[in-house]
Amino acid sequence: MSRDLGLGRLIGVAVALLLMLPAVAHAVDAAAPAAGQFDTKAKYAALMDYESGTLIFQKAADDPMEPASMAKLMTLAVVFNQLKSGRVSLSDEFFISEHAWRDGGAKSGSSTMFAKLNSKVPVEDLLRGVIIQSGNDAAIALAEGVAGSEGTFANMENQLSQQIGLTGKM
Repeated sequence: MSRDLGLGRLIGVAVALLLMLPAVAHAVDAAAPAAGQFDTKAKYAALMDYESGTLIFQKAADDPMEPASMAKLMTLAVVFNQLKSGRVSLSDEFFISEHAWRDGGAKSGSSTMFAKLNSKVPVEDLLRGVIIQSGNDAAIALAEGVAGSEGTFANMENQLSQQIGLTGKM
């Protein structure tokens, strides 16, 4: 029970931060940092003090961006449904395939949880890898572990999106 509570809090914090970012960003001066202040090569960034909720740094926080990490929310929704139904448990271990490692891991140059090739990782850790680090390797491993392949998993995501009323229309 405490593991579920901890994971639930983690998800809640992640969602809260995503929802709060645009509102909090309006309170921060978007001017370029003066000499000696923090900057990043990232196109978009936000740095918030955990204790106070104060936004310390932001860069292009209100600019539209491609929804790469946002798409992982659908991956998480499918996995959470699998957990709820009992078809998957947090302690199940999923294999890190060559595809997950090469196309989603450190070799890809994208967001990763740095899962080791040919290792087995518990679902709970893969979820943290997706939620905390936006790990593409973790998302691929979850898709392959739940459905056997990314293509089959994508079909599951599409079915769920239709069930909850997501039409893809803006």
